[in-house]
Amino acid sequence: MLEYWYKERRTLVDFRRGPLGPHMDGFADYLRRKKYTRLSGIGILSKVCLFNAFAIERGITDCKGIDEPLRCAFLESYLENYRTTSLYSNGCLDAMRCMNHLFRYLRETGIIKALEAPVIPELYRWVLKPYLKYLTDERQNAEVTVQRKRVVLCAFLDGLGKNATSAQMKTLRAETVEQYMLKHFKDSPHNRRALTAALRGFLRYCAERKLTTCDLSSMVPSVPSYRFASLPRGLEDSALQRMLNAVPKDTPAGVRDYAVMLLMMAYGLRAMSAAKVLLEDINWTLSTVRIRAQKGGKEVVVPLLDAVGEAILRYLKIRPETAHREVFMTVRAPVIPLNASRVSVMVRNYMIGAGVHPQRGGSHTLRHSWAIRALAHDAPIKAIADVLGHRYLNTTFIYAKADLKMLRQVAMPWPEGR
Repeated sequence: MLEYWYKERRTLVDFRRGPLGPHMDGFADYLRRKKYTRLSGIGILSKVCLFNAFAIERGITDCKGIDEPLRCAFLESYLENYRTTSLYSNGCLDAMRCMNHLFRYLRETGIIKALEAPVIPELYRWVLKPYLKYLTDERQNAEVTVQRKRVVLCAFLDGLGKNATSAQMKTLRAETVEQYMLKHFKDSPHNRRALTAALRGFLRYCAERKLTTCDLSSMVPSVPSYRFASLPRGLEDSALQRMLNAVPKDTPAGVRDYAVMLLMMAYGLRAMSAAKVLLEDINWTLSTVRIRAQKGGKEVVVPLLDAVGEAILRYLKIRPETAHREVFMTVRAPVIPLNASRVSVMVRNYMIGAGVHPQRGGSHTLRHSWAIRALAHDAPIKAIADVLGHRYLNTTFIYAKADLKMLRQVAMPWPEGR
């Protein structure tokens, strides 16, 4: 209810008019349930009130007129005279976030239509729609992977133009595929591996279902990638300690971040695995923690180290009340589970704060550091593979290149006199 945020009668009357008026109490309660602070909630509601007044000025009487063009027009008008010299104030982002909160609520409650899935053009829907379904159902690709491939394939099929019809695909020639690849490599040299993988799989699918006269996937060039060409990126123990020291221990976010970082350093977890740890995965009686399988690997149950357990317990005492079962939650509203992206950004920020700057440093650097440290302490490669959740030992062998102790034993003497 609005009374939770505001007390003055004239303010409440102002909120409850116009097209959004009947829904303002529900939106105010939505913010309260999401555990927004009073300052944040009032900030969001104040901009929503301005948006409501903007709609009234344009003669809109109900939510049927609340749409994306109106939101864009409001933001343009709101920011027209916005000026700031502060490095920490961004009126554009702040206004956009407030509108995102409102529109998310309106869509979730069915007041306005939900966003439609990306529309596949009619010209090649006949082939792309079943292929994307094939990726999801048979190939078990994640939704984000399917959407990335959809973007790549839409660009390719758009380039074919009228040749993307069912009849013309039969006449698709190798020269056409080659020309497209050369143009793409010239115009957009980034993400070549993603493009070639998506296109090769699609052309192979077309050949298997007789949509093309021959298999043209071999015409897609391979982007060289040498499995053992690079060394795993690891950090010294002193650098890891500096990162932990950089975490503030007197704030809710710092207590959470310290537990996450210690968990990742202790077991070599991916950011995704740390974010997916559930409350029931920690067995306090047996002092174990279950690491769920990711990327086709194996589920692992490992002993819960005392330092890790104490850090998690310290966090659980201040963890926000929520129905989510994930251990680690956001601090600011809306209170939702951390995801892999947030964990990666968090680790990267603490690296910078600690003055640690490894090449291509990120959350995976902690995983590499654990494996390298385990090898240095003579841990068997099979045991390392088990803790990392690798299904195949070959995946773990890359860390053998960083085992300096063993490499010194097999190093050949430098030829004398040369």
